[in-house]
Amino acid sequence: MKFTINLVQRQRAEEQRAEGRRLRVSVFAMVSFGILGVAILFTFFQIVTMGFALAGERNSLTLIKAEYGKYRSTRMIVDKADLALLDSLQGGRIFWTKKLAALASHLPENYWITQFSYDPPAFHAAGYGCISPQQNQLVTINEYLTRLRQDSTYSDVFHKTMFNSTSRIDERTQSRVSFAFSSVR
Repeated sequence: MKFTINLVQRQRAEEQRAEGRRLRVSVFAMVSFGILGVAILFTFFQIVTMGFALAGERNSLTLIKAEYGKYRSTRMIVDKADLALLDSLQGGRIFWTKKLAALASHLPENYWITQFSYDPPAFHAAGYGCISPQQNQLVTINEYLTRLRQDSTYSDVFHKTMFNSTSRIDERTQSRVSFAFSSVR
């Protein structure tokens, strides 16, 4: 019995495995260095961006300090009349959003406010509505004004609400009633 060992074949297989390992290590190293490079570039851009942001904030701070210095250097003299005027402006203001929301929220169906104005101390509003088959439009308008008088967001400023006028408008297809009312502080 004769045994032959081919040492070259075993050595070639070992070299091929080593070459595969070396190739994997090289690819892994290149990918790692690529990721590191991207991270360094991203960090650099972040630092530059933050530098610009800091410079902008420093400029804003400088402007604010300059304005504050002007404010402190000019000692404004406020007399009693200015304070009284400011107090009257603060006390006499009306928050219209809630008042207009109260006007709209109590409107009956098929009734609209078409115009309103404020001439201190009176608030005037006018609108119209469709006449129902029961023709109870005066009752409907009276109920609307009653609900408006009872609404605390509206009546806290306008203590007295009065019905001014009403008229019927007949059109070809639809009849409607127009109405007007005023509220006084």
